[in-house]
Amino acid sequence: MSLKPSKEVFITPELDNYLKKLKPNHKFRKWIYDNMKTTLRQHIWSVNLVRKKLIPKYYKRKYDVENSLYVYDHPEGYRSCYTIIGSKELYIKMGLKDLGTCPLILDLMPHPEYERRFGY
Repeated sequence: MSLKPSKEVFITPELDNYLKKLKPNHKFRKWIYDNMKTTLRQHIWSVNLVRKKLIPKYYKRKYDVENSLYVYDHPEGYRSCYTIIGSKELYIKMGLKDLGTCPLILDLMPHPEYERRFGY
């Protein structure tokens, strides 16, 4: 698969608000704002795709994720999930500017929460 850079990397308002409450040098802020966003700006399909039938209902209900859910590994066993947005409806729903196909970072969770959410 060829590299596909992204015009922007979005973060859900919930996650963004949580991260902004942390100190500027907190590891979670660095993991999301520096490491993950930089990686996804360079290539939007940088990590592991979750097979469609394994996408947890949580993401289907909360974010209308049906086809594209990806898992990004952080240090210390933390994980983030993101999806690829490109439909005008989802941009409107999330209150974002339509920039075409871009990643949307959904969350940050410790490994035990990740395992529960995915039913492992």
